[in-house]
Amino acid sequence: MIKYSLYLILLASSLLAQDFNTNDAKATLPELAVQGSSMSNVDLFGKSILEGDQVELRQMKSISDLSGSSPNFYVNSNGQQSYGDVITLRGIGNTQLFGDPAVNLYIDGIPAGSTSTYSSTLFDVESVEILSGFQGHHFGKNSPGGVINVKTRRPDENHRSKLYASYGTFNTPNYRVLADGPTGENSSYYFGLNRSETDGFADNTNPLGNDATSKSWNGRLGFNWVTKDGLEIGLGGTWEDFDLGAQPVIPRATAGNSKYNGFYNRNSSIKEIGDISNNSQYISLYMDTDFGKIKSTTSRNFWQLDPSLLDLTFVDSQLAGLSQYRPDLDSTSKIFEERENIWEELQVSGGDIEEFSWLFGISLGQEDVTGVATRVVPMPSDGNSSNIAGYANYNSTTSYSFDNKKFALHAKISASIGANSNYELGFRFDHEKKKMQRSKINTYPFLPAVSPSKLENSFEWISPFAEFSHNLNEQFKVSIRSSLSQKPGGYTPYVDDVLGFPDLIDSGIVDLEFKEEKNWANEVKVDFSRKEDDIGGSLAFFWNDVKNYQFEKPSGSFDYFVDNADEVEIYGLEVELFIRPLEFSTFNFTLGINESEIKKHSATSFDATTQSVLGPHDFAGKKVPFVPESTLGINYRQQINEFFYANLGLKNIGKTSYLDQTATETVNDSYTLLNANIGYQNYGWAVNLFSTNLTDEEYYTSLVASLTGSPGVVGSPRVIGLSVSKEF
Repeated sequence: MIKYSLYLILLASSLLAQDFNTNDAKATLPELAVQGSSMSNVDLFGKSILEGDQVELRQMKSISDLSGSSPNFYVNSNGQQSYGDVITLRGIGNTQLFGDPAVNLYIDGIPAGSTSTYSSTLFDVESVEILSGFQGHHFGKNSPGGVINVKTRRPDENHRSKLYASYGTFNTPNYRVLADGPTGENSSYYFGLNRSETDGFADNTNPLGNDATSKSWNGRLGFNWVTKDGLEIGLGGTWEDFDLGAQPVIPRATAGNSKYNGFYNRNSSIKEIGDISNNSQYISLYMDTDFGKIKSTTSRNFWQLDPSLLDLTFVDSQLAGLSQYRPDLDSTSKIFEERENIWEELQVSGGDIEEFSWLFGISLGQEDVTGVATRVVPMPSDGNSSNIAGYANYNSTTSYSFDNKKFALHAKISASIGANSNYELGFRFDHEKKKMQRSKINTYPFLPAVSPSKLENSFEWISPFAEFSHNLNEQFKVSIRSSLSQKPGGYTPYVDDVLGFPDLIDSGIVDLEFKEEKNWANEVKVDFSRKEDDIGGSLAFFWNDVKNYQFEKPSGSFDYFVDNADEVEIYGLEVELFIRPLEFSTFNFTLGINESEIKKHSATSFDATTQSVLGPHDFAGKKVPFVPESTLGINYRQQINEFFYANLGLKNIGKTSYLDQTATETVNDSYTLLNANIGYQNYGWAVNLFSTNLTDEEYYTSLVASLTGSPGVVGSPRVIGLSVSKEF
């Protein structure tokens, strides 16, 4: 990997150092800022854009807050930053713990790591683009589902500073310091520091346990230079540190859990914690030459979970029932994990976007993961499961490591056909080599030893893309696109290969390895706008035919693994609309309808109580897990006068299904959130009175189908607060 990295860096340096007969550069800092946003000059198909002021005014503080802001874009939030989150676009997403992301995150042209390590805090944002569908011919990282493209505020020719403070219910202060500007004639800097705290809304009724509190620091620092030859150099980094209390995981009343004592109340005697830290560094080189635009980026992301401790006794209904008779018994899950992602990309582009343009990129990446997961489980000390008095706590410790190496080529050309038509052709080649080492130790004497695992496999695939668009007239444009993309297979470390005994692997119930997922995606879209630019939008129909759809499920025993549904069909409708009925009024409407169904999949399961194999279970006709049936967003903004404005927003997430190993569906009901704010802006001052979840809706952002009773991760109740900022 180091050898290939040096080749790429040397290639970028040699290209950028050549004399392309350009004029002496007189690049200004605004141009430098524009180039830092790598995709700003590309007409990306299927994008939804949120401007930075809307992100801040709507109190969108994290990636999970963007859920539902674009049609069929959903973040199934686990309540512990991005760890364990599932992000789906048009039904294509990642698995919770192991596997490649389908929707990638880019911040100022720099890719994030895996979904669990995404930089989750949004501040100092210029814009957020949600790009639906395959984007792998535009970006270095494989993106079969789409891309979240975040652009932060970049410096211009003047110094700018901003102080921000807010306070909301649940004792939630937030402080922010921002600064940027020139450091010389051809150089600039940017700096941001953010501090947040909250007492949380998931309270623990047991004085021995923790509430779902949060304390965090977030920072970013960078420098940009323009040499006399026009070479632009960017150097920067970010860091995040989260000190979390308990996860907001709560038993559901419908699950029959005796520990349930209120929608937001927890009842744990364990000091649950979640310590997460994340830091990243990047260097970027850019030059606009007669040959084309050349850009090289090298980035590193290091993420650490140290640790996550979750009490399972009160959230799992079976364990909660056992604890009534033996309150001394515990069941916990503790995970330590580190992930390091290194990504390097060289991209060359040129041409006239209106007539003929081209792009070619080469990428190298490596991800190293190490982890230790310890599960404390109450088990019968004499082997007799009916003798509750004989139960005791036993440990099961799994150690694992992953080594993933990636190489990719991506390219695209686009050109006009006559006066009113255009086409775009894209191509991508990926090669991934994956290794896993895994071992497990059980202290329970009645369990046989587990064989250590050392597995390795390579995946290669080609992803073609085609798009044709035609302008019917000045108001209407019709587009058709099709792509064939893939997510690689991989391994899951939470699977036992029992030494010398028949096990769930031998029974064909679980497998250490899962297959690659293949998606044939198609879309027809109509864009429209009036000449007066007071009304416009788009209407899109999409259809995905997916083979070997990856999804995680428990075995019914101690195994938790990724399985492949043989065939999945996903189709739907998307509507985006903006209307300006008056000069100072704006109405935005987004609607996504998603019909996702498992067409073919059959599997057996294991009953740990009776020690017997059940099934086969037919999954055909079941909804694809983690994918809501619909998303709806309505937002109205009114500029009252020169200084005052008001904003009212509504978001609805439709029903979402979850599956267990027996093909039993658990449905998370739809929910609606109403947000509002009113503010004042003048002479650099901004005052904003805001409220989120104004109707105090009770809802879950996720259900945990791997635990009996499927406990839920509760979403935030009503929050009311005030923010004040000054820019100077």
